[in-house]
Amino acid sequence: MSAAPGLDCLTCGACCRTGHDGRILVPADDLVFWRRLGRADLIDTIQPGHFGEVAFATDDTGACVHLGTPVSPNACQIYAIRGTTCRDFERGSPQCHEFRRDFDIV
Repeated sequence: MSAAPGLDCLTCGACCRTGHDGRILVPADDLVFWRRLGRADLIDTIQPGHFGEVAFATDDTGACVHLGTPVSPNACQIYAIRGTTCRDFERGSPQCHEFRRDFDIV
């Protein structure tokens, strides 16, 4: 993640609230990695995604099922082993700002 002054992911979480359309893609390499870790529970919670890929499942509000911890509603429950799409998402990128606008987060 590149530095983006003033943007704190733990006060936002907009990129993890993308709706029910399978936008947070999970590449096959992530599935292999999680299998090696013995985390079949993560594989069991994926859904069909865009472009014939699979994606993280979402809850009734459209948020990723892994979003929210006892410490923060915007923290990731699987941060240390999160998927490639999440690791590669750049804080402060145009897409980040687009998600923030969608949720009226300045």
